[in-house]
Order: sequence, then structure tokens, then C-alpha cells
Amino acid sequence: MAAGKHRISISLFRRKLEELDCPYIEGVDDSWMEELLYKPGEPRMRLMQWLLGKFDPTINEMLEGQHKMRSRNDSRLQRLLFAAHLIGLCHCDDIALIKGETSHSKQAVFFENLIDMVSHVDAVESKARQQRIPPAISLAEQFESDCRLLDTLCRQEDLSEVFKMRIQLSPPDLVKANKINDNKVPDSKHLAGVADNLSEELQTQTQHLEELQQKWPFRQSDHQEVDKVSKTLELTLSTLSQQVAGFVHCYESEMRPWCSRSQPVLSELGPAFKRVYTLLQKLVHLLGSLELVKKSHESICGETKSRLEEVKASGLSSSTKDFLENLPDCVAILEGALERYQQTWHKG
Repeated sequence: MAAGKHRISISLFRRKLEELDCPYIEGVDDSWMEELLYKPGEPRMRLMQWLLGKFDPTINEMLEGQHKMRSRNDSRLQRLLFAAHLIGLCHCDDIALIKGETSHSKQAVFFENLIDMVSHVDAVESKARQQRIPPAISLAEQFESDCRLLDTLCRQEDLSEVFKMRIQLSPPDLVKANKINDNKVPDSKHLAGVADNLSEELQTQTQHLEELQQKWPFRQSDHQEVDKVSKTLELTLSTLSQQVAGFVHCYESEMRPWCSRSQPVLSELGPAFKRVYTLLQKLVHLLGSLELVKKSHESICGETKSRLEEVKASGLSSSTKDFLENLPDCVAILEGALERYQQTWHKG
């Protein structure tokens, strides 16, 4: 896949250079094109010099003059780096890119930007050369056409605005907002009074500033302290930058895919769970109430039993004995009723 993209980029560079009539690619194959673009050496420097010179003839004169002086190769590289940096193609210290010692992707981006700039300049110059071709119409026809254009402009615009003696310097929106009236000339006495008031206010503020400087003297900063604070701030900002970069990477890789997904289709399972939960809460409440009834029943039974034992110990009357004899039956009836109620509730 990468090799396919590489071949496509080589063919694209070849086509663009052929459109610019580059003299270094005539009758060469793709392997020579790859060596011309990515391998350090004199052919690559010549191609780069030709492209920079075609972009701006001044750069070409500078490079050609330096080349004729037969100076060192380092000076030539520095001039190529200066020219590339001057038009914004690389950094001022990116000498490895000019030598061709960086990665193929970085060099491909460099040559792509350079060739696109040269192509744009060449297209503009071609269009300008075409416009300088003698026109097909005569001078009289051109003069008549210009007169018609001027007449149309005069009919569309108000010429009184062009020949006004007084020019409105303020924008119309400010004039309307502040209600500026240039026709009314201000009184010189009024202006002098305003100037005096401003002078007095300025003196008052100056005196107040001097008092503040005397009361709170400005302490000269220590260079070591400033360096320490600067380094701390730089470290904090670099940490913040790393956190922001990490968040952006996390957002792009983890969160953004979810933002483009369609809205899910909800089912009826949620309302069913809600109804079951409501019934369960009612069941829990009812069981709690039954537990309270059971505790109350046990408490009543225990208390009644204790009292009966006390009465039995102290002697029972005939009516009390009858009540005691009937009490177990009543309790059995109540327990049976409670059991039937619980069974009925469970079945429901």
C-alpha cells in the first residue's frame, strides 16, 4: 500500500515538473526521479535551485552569483536554506531538509509545497503574458467602450458625493450611534475649559500615582527568581500542552466515533423494569407491615400469657376460667385467618 502511494507521488511530481518544462526530467525513469527528489547530491540541489529561481528571479540571481564564485558547498546549502526559509517552506535551522537527510515523507511535503508555489506563479505569469497580447479591437472601439462604462458608472452613483467640499471622516455607524454633528463648530472657550479640567484631573492622578509609588515602592526583580519562575511556568505550560494533546488524542480516538453514530432505538424493556421495581417496592412495604403485625401479635400474646399466669397463681374466678378456656380458640381462629390472608396474597 505504501509502495503504491510512493509510486503515485513520484508520477505526480513528474507530471507537475513536466508542466513546468523542467530540464532535469527529460527521458528519465522513476528510479532516477526518486534519486533526484530524495537522495542527497548535486542533482537534487540543482533541481531545488531551478525551482527556487523559477519562483523568483531574484533568488536565482543570488544563487547563480554564488555558484559562479565557486565557494564552499556549505555556503551554497546555507543560501538554499535561506531562500527556502524566506518563502516559508522550512525553518531557519532545517539544514538536514535541504541536504536531503530527512525522511521521505518530510521531503515529499517540502517538494510538493515548492512545486505548487512555482506552478501557481507560472500560471499567473502565463495569464499575464496572454493579457499583454494586442487586443483584437481598435483603439477607437476601446475608447467608445470605456466611455460607455464611465457613463454607466455616473448614472448608477451620485456624483455629488464624489465632489463634496466637506468629507465625513467618521464611519456612518459611529455618526449615528454618537450623534456626531460636524456642522456645529465647537466654542473655543468651551474647549479651553475642557482642556483645563483635563489638565487638573491629570495633575490629580499624577499626584495620586506618586503617593502610591512612595507608599508601595516597586521592588526590583531578582534575575535568579525570574529565571526560576520562568522555568516553572514553562514546565507547567509544557505539562498543560501534553495534557491537552492527550485529551485531543483521546477525544479523536475514543469519543469522536461515538458522536457520528446514529441514535439508538429504545425498546419497551425500560418501562417494564420500572413497573416491576414499583411492584417490588410495594411488596417490600407490605412485608414490613406484616412483620410489624406479627411482632405486635407476639407481644400481645406474651403479655397476655404472663398476666394469665399471674392471675392463675393468685386464683381465678369462674368467669376468668371461661375466658381462658375460650382464648386459645380465639387465637387459633386469628392465626388461621392470618394464614389464609397470606396464602391469598401470595396467589394474587
